[in-house]
Amino acid sequence: MTVKGTILAFGLCAGFGMGATALWAQTGLPREIPDPALSPGKAASTDQAEVCARSGGKTYSKQHRKTPVSLKVWIMKEYGQPPGHAGDGEIDHILPLCLGGADEAANLWWQPGNGHGTVWTYHLKDKLEAYACREVCGGKVPLATAQGWFMPDWRIEYTAVFGAPD
Repeated sequence: MTVKGTILAFGLCAGFGMGATALWAQTGLPREIPDPALSPGKAASTDQAEVCARSGGKTYSKQHRKTPVSLKVWIMKEYGQPPGHAGDGEIDHILPLCLGGADEAANLWWQPGNGHGTVWTYHLKDKLEAYACREVCGGKVPLATAQGWFMPDWRIEYTAVFGAPD
């Protein structure tokens, strides 16, 4: 099934009838979590030793961060952002690269920052990512557990670890 076919199937089955672009147009607010029809999240690795190892002086994240500009533009469009204008937001990996996340469309979304009327920004998710990567590579949390913190809704684990945001 194509990405657009997945979007249609999800919208009809879930009863939403609108993609992220339509949601943005109707509410004026970006999504605080990824649209699972556009970006379900995807792991490229489930091997804890692999994601915590360095190769050639680079972390797993730096070795695998190669998102083409054309893909970033497509993701921005799908999430209702004008191409070339990120504003205070970023193209983000749903499952962080440091936890074995894939660097492809299924694992990317446009995440808002401050200034969009949203509470849950990329600044907060980055805080959870740093914590999760430290815990996994420090041997305190299994990789599969930390990967589960980010799909489908990273806000649940954020609140459990840090409390509700201000």
